[in-house]
Amino acid sequence: MRVGTMRALALLLLLAALPARAEWVRVASNERGFFSSASRGATYYIDPSTITRDGNFRKVWEIHDLGDKGTQGERSILASVEYDCAGKRMRTLKATGKSLRMAGGAIIPLRGITDDWLPLRPVSDHEVFFKLLDRVCAP
Repeated sequence: MRVGTMRALALLLLLAALPARAEWVRVASNERGFFSSASRGATYYIDPSTITRDGNFRKVWEIHDLGDKGTQGERSILASVEYDCAGKRMRTLKATGKSLRMAGGAIIPLRGITDDWLPLRPVSDHEVFFKLLDRVCAP
C-alpha cells in the first residue's frame, strides 16, 4: 500500500513539473487572448515533444501566455488541445489557469471551458489557432 502511494506521489510530481521541463516553442501571438477576452494580447507556445498522433488527429500541450491578467486572475493557461488536421478544427481537452506567466505559480480553476470542436480558418478571430494547427499537423 505504501509503495502504491509513493508511486502516485511521484507521478503527481512529474505532472506538476511538466511546464518547467518542457521545451516550449513560440508559435504565434495575437492582440487579445482567446480564453480571456479581457486580456491584452497573448503569446502561444507548444511543447513539440508532447505531440501525439492518431490518424488525422493530434494532441499537444500548449501555454497561452497572457499580456494581462485574465478575467479569473490567470496570467497564463496550460492546455491540452486536440487538432483535427483534415477537418481544420480544434478543441480544448483540459485547461488550467496559472497565476504566473509561462504556466508558473498557483493553479486557478477556469470556468466556461468546453470541449466543443471549433472550426478554424486562416483569416478569422481564431487565426492564431490556425497557425498552431499548421505547426502541430506538419509532417
